[in-house]
Amino acid sequence: MPKLRVYFRLDPTDWHGRSNEGLWAEPIENATPGTVFRLLNSPFFARGVSYLDIVQTAPRESGVGREFTGVVDCGGHSTYMILVPPESKQFPDLWEELRRLGCSYESMTINLSVGVRTLHSVDVPDVADIHAVYNVLKKGEANDSWMFQEGHAGHDAVRRPATGKQ
Repeated sequence: MPKLRVYFRLDPTDWHGRSNEGLWAEPIENATPGTVFRLLNSPFFARGVSYLDIVQTAPRESGVGREFTGVVDCGGHSTYMILVPPESKQFPDLWEELRRLGCSYESMTINLSVGVRTLHSVDVPDVADIHAVYNVLKKGEANDSWMFQEGHAGHDAVRRPATGKQ
């Protein structure tokens, strides 16, 4: 089975205003065909999952992609969402600190009630020092370079049971 999108239901009254988000995923061999997938990217909005997590799915009414129903296994990665204002001059230097810690990101432009912002979905790999990453995130927030939220803490030191609820 080829890669497909797994869709996560979101609360459209939340800050992003979206009702769902689709993440790329690949099927897991030796699982019930078409039901269990490994996530291939980090979410911008969905919480409780990260890159490489293995998720259970169900058919969607539209027939396109699959609907997320729960987490089967955490891949050990963590996800943070960073909202960067256009006037942020310190973002490149702060990002370099995160990059050196092993982080990567995907980004998009989002129009919010406070204006246009760049949203970064930050993947923190399982080998990264999650505490050092968190300190950089706090530093960026303290100096108004960005706002951030935790999407999912998948590192062993901070792992919590995944509920799959948004």
